[in-house]
Amino acid sequence: MTPRTIRRSLVMTPEMHDRLQQLLSKRGREVTESDLIREAVRRFLDEQETLIGSRRHFQKTLQDRIDLLELTLSFHLNVLLLLLASTAGGKTALQSAIIAARREGARLLAQMKAVRDLPDEPRP
Repeated sequence: MTPRTIRRSLVMTPEMHDRLQQLLSKRGREVTESDLIREAVRRFLDEQETLIGSRRHFQKTLQDRIDLLELTLSFHLNVLLLLLASTAGGKTALQSAIIAARREGARLLAQMKAVRDLPDEPRP
């Protein structure tokens, strides 16, 4: 059978003990020193969980925003690439370039990734 409570010992400075005794004197006889220590540990743990949760939320929100910015930037780069390509091969309307960028975006991104992943050439 597992114990319902776990016993721990605690070492504190005299100043911390004095502060604990001050709090204890304001609480009343039904509250013990152990009760105050448990309450302090519980509050600390709750605060840490909240802090960890808010960090996770911030990281997820930040990652979502970065993903959206990356997608938007890729789209605009695709439009620019197609506009540049269209000037070399004849006149293409801006709307056609945007539609083509949307249609060919995945292929262009794959090509850009392939070029980006090429190993650096040694410099002379």
